[in-house]
Amino acid sequence: MTTQELWKKYEEQRFKISAYDLLLSTTYYDADTIAPVKGRDYRNERMAYISGELFDIETDPEFIKLREELYRRDDLTFTQKQILKWELKDLESFRYIPKDVFVEYSELTMKANVVWKQAKNADDYKMFEPYLLKIIDMNKEMLKYRPGELKGYDVYLSDYEPGMTIEKYDRFFDLIREKLVPLIKKVSAASKIDTAFAYQFYPADVQRKMMYKILDYMKFDLESGLMGETEHPFTNSLSKHDNRITTHYYENSLLSSIFSVVHEAGHATYNYQVSDELAETYVFDNMSSGMHESQSRLMENYLARNSAFWDNLYPQMQELFPEQLKDISQQQFINAANAAECSLIRTDADELTYPLHILIRYEIEKGIFDGSIDVNDLENIWNNKYEEYLGIRPQKASEGILQDVHWSGGSFGYFPTYALGSGYAAQFVHAMRKDLDIEKCMHDNEFIKIKEWLKEHIHKYGGLYLPEEQIRIATGEDFDPNYYIEYLTEKYTKLYNL
Repeated sequence: MTTQELWKKYEEQRFKISAYDLLLSTTYYDADTIAPVKGRDYRNERMAYISGELFDIETDPEFIKLREELYRRDDLTFTQKQILKWELKDLESFRYIPKDVFVEYSELTMKANVVWKQAKNADDYKMFEPYLLKIIDMNKEMLKYRPGELKGYDVYLSDYEPGMTIEKYDRFFDLIREKLVPLIKKVSAASKIDTAFAYQFYPADVQRKMMYKILDYMKFDLESGLMGETEHPFTNSLSKHDNRITTHYYENSLLSSIFSVVHEAGHATYNYQVSDELAETYVFDNMSSGMHESQSRLMENYLARNSAFWDNLYPQMQELFPEQLKDISQQQFINAANAAECSLIRTDADELTYPLHILIRYEIEKGIFDGSIDVNDLENIWNNKYEEYLGIRPQKASEGILQDVHWSGGSFGYFPTYALGSGYAAQFVHAMRKDLDIEKCMHDNEFIKIKEWLKEHIHKYGGLYLPEEQIRIATGEDFDPNYYIEYLTEKYTKLYNL
C-alpha cells in the first residue's frame, strides 16, 4: 500500500479512538461536576469497561503494525513523523500490561476518586488509605510490564516530562533549596503584609460573576469552553473547541477561586490555540505536563499577580464587593495577592513557598518507589515534612495528605512538573518581554496580544516537540532555572524591602 493509503487507514483508527476518548472525557467531567452521586457505581463499572475496549483498539497487533510500518516510511511529512513518534513512545507505557490489570486499575482509580472526596470532607485519611495503598501496589506491579532503560520512579517522571529523571529533578530542587529557602526565611522574618480583607465573607454567587469578568478580560472563548465547579479544580480539553475548566468557591477566601480560574484558563488557552493542522491529531493534547503547567502558572502568577492585570478588573471587583473592598486600594490587593507566608494548602500557596510544597510531594513519591519510606505511615510522613520545610504541621487530613486529588488517580510523577513548569514560565516571560510591553498590553485591555505571542511561540505546536526543543523554539535558549530564581528573588526582595 502507498503511504497515503496507510495514513488514511491510520486516521480512520484515530477517529474511532477519539470517539471513545470523547465519551470517557465527557463522563469524567460530568462525574466530577454535575453527575448524581448515587449513579457513581453504575457509571464507574461502565467507564472501566469502555476503557478496556479502548485498550483493545490501541493495542491491537494489526494497528500497532500499521503505525510501526508507517513510521518507517521515508515519504512522511515532518509533522506526520513526529505524531507517530510520540504515539509509539506513549504506547510503550501500556501496550504490555494485561488487559485485566488495566481494567482493574481503571476501576480502582475511579472508585478511589469517590472515596478521596468522602475522606477529605470527613477529614479521615483512614477511609482513603486502603485505596491509596492498592494504587501504589498496582503502580509498582505495572512497572514490571514497562520496557526500556528507565526503572522505578524514573519511568513515571519521564511519562509526565519526557527526559526528566530523579537525577535531573534532584539538581533542580537542590537549586531551590540553596537559593529560595534562605530567601523564605528572610521574608518570614520581615513585616507581614495585611491580607485579612481577603478572608472576609465573599458570597459564592457574587464570586462567580467576578470569575466571568476575569475570563472575559482574558478573552476566554465561552463558545469553545465553559466553567464548572468541583472539589479540586481541573481542566478537561475534549477538543480544540471544547475546553472545560472548573473551580471551587470558598466564601471565606477571595483569592482562592480567582487564581484557580486563571490557572485553569491557562491550560484551556494552550489547547484552544493549538494550530488547526494539529487539532485532530495525537499531539493536540500531548504536551508534557511541565509545558502545560508552564502556561497555567504563567497566567496565574506572572500575569494575574501583576498589578497591570487588575487595572481594568479591580474597579469591577470593588463594585461587586463594595463592603469588603471599599477601603482596599488596588495596591493593597496586589500586595495581598503576592504576600508570602508558609501555609498548608498547595493550591493557595504563594509563588515563593510553592516549590517547597512540590518538593515535599516529590520526596514522598521518591520514597514510595525506592522503598525508603513506610507507605503505612504516609500521613505522619507528610505532616513531618511540612513541619520540616514550612514550619507548620497539618492538624487535619483535608489540610494535609488529602488536600490533593492526584494520588487518587495514580498520578505519581506529576507533582514535580508544577515547579518545573513555573521555571519554564519565567524563561518564557523573559523572552516575551523582548517583543511586548506586557504591562501596557494588560493596562490597555489588550490581553489578546499576549495570547497571540504565546500562540505563535508555543501554543500552536501542541505536543509536536520535546519540552527542551519547545523551550529553544520559544526563547532561543536551553532551559535555565536561574530565570526562575532571579525572578522570585527580585520580586520578593522588593516586595518585602529586604
